[in-house]
Amino acid sequence: MNKVGVEAGEFGEILQVIGVAHAFRTSLAVRRHLTRDTAGHHSSQHGDFSYFFKGDARSLVGHGRAVRLRTDPAAGGLARHWPEPELAVLLGERHEVLAVTLANDLTAVSLEVRGRTEQSDGTYLGKAWRGSGSLGPRFLTPEEVGDLSDLTVGLRVSRGGRVVYDRAYSTSRSVYPPAAIPGMIVACRRGYGDRPPPSKRIAVGDDDFLRPGTVLMLGTGLVTEGRYYCEPGDVLSVYSPRIGTLTNVVAAETASAVAPG
Repeated sequence: MNKVGVEAGEFGEILQVIGVAHAFRTSLAVRRHLTRDTAGHHSSQHGDFSYFFKGDARSLVGHGRAVRLRTDPAAGGLARHWPEPELAVLLGERHEVLAVTLANDLTAVSLEVRGRTEQSDGTYLGKAWRGSGSLGPRFLTPEEVGDLSDLTVGLRVSRGGRVVYDRAYSTSRSVYPPAAIPGMIVACRRGYGDRPPPSKRIAVGDDDFLRPGTVLMLGTGLVTEGRYYCEPGDVLSVYSPRIGTLTNVVAAETASAVAPG
């Protein structure tokens, strides 16, 4: 049985995990293509920056744990998923970066690209459920990692004992400097007023800063092709030379329930 949950150890508890959308032009271009005919509202068609609620410490898993694919709640059957290798930071008071780690923002892309309608929030369905991603293999101080704008982040996919995918990108390709992203998220959140959709429900303090204990996934510079979409038994490894390797197996059992927003 997979134990869902991840901890930041000496750096404190994880309150919420927030993902950043479209921080890399590759991801934005692919999502614009995939959503060109969608009937719902999708951020890739209406702007160059967005964020989403990814979950909390119960929704994600740590290094060596199994991530889970989810079913399509409308059509039944397994949704299509791709892994997203990313850099992630843990925030303290007033957006101070306490720690740095790696993340796999596993995405049910066939749900996420449906966009948001009055009946359903495709981003929420495609991003947040129990076992919907991972953090690790360890949390390091910013001093130990160095310049966050100059890191290599890669993804390796092994299937049937054979490496079928291995590519990397540089965080220098991000459109936004890491230090600017927390404030951009807060400003974007204000635009949703008192009734944000499920994928936008995040905790912001009275001081207009994200709450301490927030983990930010800073976006990905890689988008995998369809033949590398996740299959049960795949071994997904997100790596960066200065941080290590975050490895997770894709579980055979599916997860259909989304995490609470």
